[in-house]
Amino acid sequence: MSARLRRYLTESYLGEKDFITGSVKKDFAIQIDDMDDNDDLTQFCTMFVTVGNRGNFVFELLGNIPLTQEIVDLSEIYGGSVERDPGRIVFPLNLNQIEVLMDLAKKIRKTSKAGISVVNPNWQRISARAISSIYRFVRIIREYTRTRGHVL
Repeated sequence: MSARLRRYLTESYLGEKDFITGSVKKDFAIQIDDMDDNDDLTQFCTMFVTVGNRGNFVFELLGNIPLTQEIVDLSEIYGGSVERDPGRIVFPLNLNQIEVLMDLAKKIRKTSKAGISVVNPNWQRISARAISSIYRFVRIIREYTRTRGHVL
């Protein structure tokens, strides 16, 4: 299942062309945010997913983001971790736990006006894009589970 999930995510985010030249390695981190060439890396929030065994994956969010105690607690509940400097949130999850990322998105939404606390004046706009990227990832995982006959 992990190879299929890895392929599904890679095709969803990078396109099928990447499989023409070879397969994606097991520890390959797939970027799932909507960053473009015009984004300032010091303010943007990047997201990666690394697919492990049996449908397990690690969701990573990196960037100059306001980290509330709610976000820290949510990550720790699921065996993840948070680093304040640089901003990094890690969630080791499985397909059945995908809804926790919807909770994370809600908690990020609560921080949208707190950009000044991390010297990120564009956080309100960036947080909306981060939330949108999380929603898209959850939608893609839901589609994957439907195509494989899994019920979440």
